[in-house]
Amino acid sequence: MRNSLTRQIIALSLVMTIALHLFTDLAILISFKISQDYIAEFLCIEKDIPDSTCRGCCQLEKRLNEQEEQKQELPESSNRKSEIQFFSTKNELPSIPQQDSRQLISMNQDNYNLLTSCRIFHPPKS
Repeated sequence: MRNSLTRQIIALSLVMTIALHLFTDLAILISFKISQDYIAEFLCIEKDIPDSTCRGCCQLEKRLNEQEEQKQELPESSNRKSEIQFFSTKNELPSIPQQDSRQLISMNQDNYNLLTSCRIFHPPKS
């Protein structure tokens, strides 16, 4: 019972950590909204300017820019896709010169004769 509870807590904390990493911008915005009064009163650049509409948004923008820089510093993922073409995109068949085609036919006949001479392969009799 105790092991399953410990595993559930660890799994939940890992899921939360991954979710926070994926939604860092949202987490920054939520933490800003929670402590916006404190930020506006003590950390805001424009706190001494009367009738300022900033209310700590300068600190939010600064934090979001820092987060964006950290994301850009991370190495790019190596999820590269490569395309393999199995079929030609052209509708044309390759042209074989007349002399080469005769040679190709004779080679195929030789291969067939070799196959029919083997003990394992028995072509159907008609």
